[in-house]
Amino acid sequence: PGSESDRQDIFELKRLDSLRTHRCPRLMSSAAEYYRNRDWEATVNIYREIDELGCDEYDPILAPPGEIYLYYAIAHEYLGQFEKSEEVVLKGLQKLPESTNLRKRLAYAYKKQGSLERYIVELEKIMDMVPDDSQNMIELSKVYGDNNRYEDQIDVLRILLKIDPDNEIYQGEMKLALEKIGEDPL
Repeated sequence: PGSESDRQDIFELKRLDSLRTHRCPRLMSSAAEYYRNRDWEATVNIYREIDELGCDEYDPILAPPGEIYLYYAIAHEYLGQFEKSEEVVLKGLQKLPESTNLRKRLAYAYKKQGSLERYIVELEKIMDMVPDDSQNMIELSKVYGDNNRYEDQIDVLRILLKIDPDNEIYQGEMKLALEKIGEDPL
């Protein structure tokens, strides 16, 4: 037989499982309703409770971690709480490091906080993870250009032009970037 400490741990785990069995479905339903109704304070509070209770670990089908952390972060964004959004997303990325949706939320949180370097790093990570995400590359190219990082911008524009060689916007941006570094665009 186990020690008293082991028995207490088992008892606590059973109590927590019972609580999760009853609370997690209700919390997830309420979270969806609050989010749908754009009640951001209530959404944040309910997702905090879902996170603290560990519903995503108890039943990842009922409480998918990708959705929990994504909607939890977005609710913070609507409240203008970008530091809190960042915290939520970083916690989610510990569980789901390959989630591009969470990476995009993290990049957005950094952008809204004015953290340019961290914003760029996240956009670059997304580009590495999803090399055909044109929208991300367009944003990255724009940020590079706006910050006089023309060589980096040219690299991204070359990739975009491989995807869509006839795109006049990409061609025009490439011409401008090449001129900025003193190269002949022709």
